[in-house]
Amino acid sequence: MPQVIGCPKCQGQMQVPDNAVGKQVRCPHCQTVFQVGTTPPAPAGVPSARQPVGAAASSGARAPVPSPPPPAPGAARVSSGAGFAVPSAPTGTPGVTATTPSECPACRSALLPGAIACMECGYLLQAEGASAGDIEGPPNLCTNPACGVANPPGERYCQRCSTPLPTSAGTLLQGRYKIERLLAMGGFGAVYLATDTKHNNRQVAIKDMICADQQEFNIRLNFFRREAEILRSLETISIVPRVYELIEQGQSAYLILEFIRGQDLLKLMETNNNRPFSVDQVIEWGKSICEVLQHMHTQQPPLVHRDLKPDNIMLLDDQRSIKMIDFGTARDLGRTQKEKMAAKTRVYTEGYAPPEQIVGKPEPRSDLFALAGTLYHLVTGKSPEGFYTARELETQLKDANGSIPAQHRWFYELIKINLAEDVNERYFSAREFKADLERRQVTREVACPKCRHVNPVREPYCARCAEPLTDPTPPCHHCGKTNRMGSRCCIHCGNRLR
Repeated sequence: MPQVIGCPKCQGQMQVPDNAVGKQVRCPHCQTVFQVGTTPPAPAGVPSARQPVGAAASSGARAPVPSPPPPAPGAARVSSGAGFAVPSAPTGTPGVTATTPSECPACRSALLPGAIACMECGYLLQAEGASAGDIEGPPNLCTNPACGVANPPGERYCQRCSTPLPTSAGTLLQGRYKIERLLAMGGFGAVYLATDTKHNNRQVAIKDMICADQQEFNIRLNFFRREAEILRSLETISIVPRVYELIEQGQSAYLILEFIRGQDLLKLMETNNNRPFSVDQVIEWGKSICEVLQHMHTQQPPLVHRDLKPDNIMLLDDQRSIKMIDFGTARDLGRTQKEKMAAKTRVYTEGYAPPEQIVGKPEPRSDLFALAGTLYHLVTGKSPEGFYTARELETQLKDANGSIPAQHRWFYELIKINLAEDVNERYFSAREFKADLERRQVTREVACPKCRHVNPVREPYCARCAEPLTDPTPPCHHCGKTNRMGSRCCIHCGNRLR
C-alpha cells in the first residue's frame, strides 16, 4: 500500500509505493531528488518512511524538526536521523526541471505528487538509479489487451506480462530499413511498415521474429527460412508477395517483404457486419488461389499451405485484386516414403482443416478442403464448421425450393464435395478445382481416353477396359507399387491406402 515519507530537505510529506525502497524519488515541494532507504527511524512526530497513508493525519501535531546544516559544495548531504544519504547537486547547478506527469502513460490513471510508479498498473515512471531525463522516447506500450502497460523505450518484452514488444518507430535496421509503424502483432513476433532507404525509399513490410528461448528461436527460424524459399519459388505468380531479403542477426530474424496496401478479407467482413462478397467475385478469387495451390502441389516434393483462410488473403485498394499472405506454415511432404508417412507438425485452423490434417497427416487435397471452407465463408459471411458444413449444404441442396439460388447451386455443390470428410471424395487437384470454377459447373462424368466409355468422375480406372483415369498416387507403403488417385486399396497387395 502507499507509504508516507518526509523529504530530508524541506520535511514535506509525500506518498510513494510500498516497493519504493532503494529507488529515487523527487520531492513535489522542493524538487529535491533523493533515494528512499530501508525503514528509517523518524524524528519525534514525523511520519515514518514506511508509515501507511493516513497514519500521519491521526498522529496529532508533530514537533518542529531542526533543519540540518547546509552541505559543502559537491558533498553528499546526510539526513539528520533519516538513515540514508542523498547526493546533493553542486552549488550553482540548476535543479531538475522535469516534473512528474499527472497521469500514467499506460493506463491513464491519476498519479500522486512525486510518484515514481503508477499505483494502478505498476508502470515505473523512472528507471532505478537514473534520472527522468536519462530515458528518451515515448513509452513502449504492451500489445497484450489484458495488460497494456507502458514499458521503457527499447524493451523487447513487457516487464509485467513478458509479451513481445514492438520495435519503436524510427529504428533503423541494418542501416537501411527505417521502421515507420507497427502493422500487426502475433505470437511469433510483429509486422512493421518500413522504408527501404537504399532503394528509392520504397515501402516494405518487415516480419520481426521475437523469441527469448534459444531452442524455440531455432525452430521458428526454420519457419522463416522455409517461408522465404517458398515465396521465391512462387515469385512468378501475381497474387503472391515478393520477398526481398532474410536477415539473421543474433537472437533476431527479419523477413523483408513486399508491402501490400489493403486489408484482409476477414477484417473487411467483420467491419461490414459479416456481409458476404458476391459469388462472381469469389469465383475469380478462387481461380487465382487455385493457381498458387497447383504450383505448390506439383513441386517435388509437394508443398502444402496448411493455413488457407480469409485472414490470409488481402484485398488490394482496387477492391478487386487479392494477394495471398503468410506462407510460414507451408511445408513439403518429404521425399522418401518414410518422410511422407511420418506425422507432421499439427498446424491448422479449426473449421478450415480436414480430419487428416488435424491428426498430422496433411496432403495436397487438404488445401482444397481449406479452399472450399474459405469460399463458403466469403459467400455466406459464416465461418465453416469443417465437414459438418458439407452435411448442411447437402440438406439444403436436396430442397429444390431452398435458400440456394438455382444459378449458384453448382457452386455450393462444388464446396460441399471439397468439404468431404473422406479425402477420396474431394477433387484430386487444384487444377480440377479451377477447371470447374471456369466452366461454372460440377463435372460428373469423364470419358475413357482409350475406349470412350463414360465413367463417373474421379474413378481411378475405367469400368470397361481398366485404363487408368486419374493421376498416380505415391507408392504403396506396404508393397511400394503405384496406384491411381481414388483407389482405397492397393490393386497389387490389397493394403489399405491413405
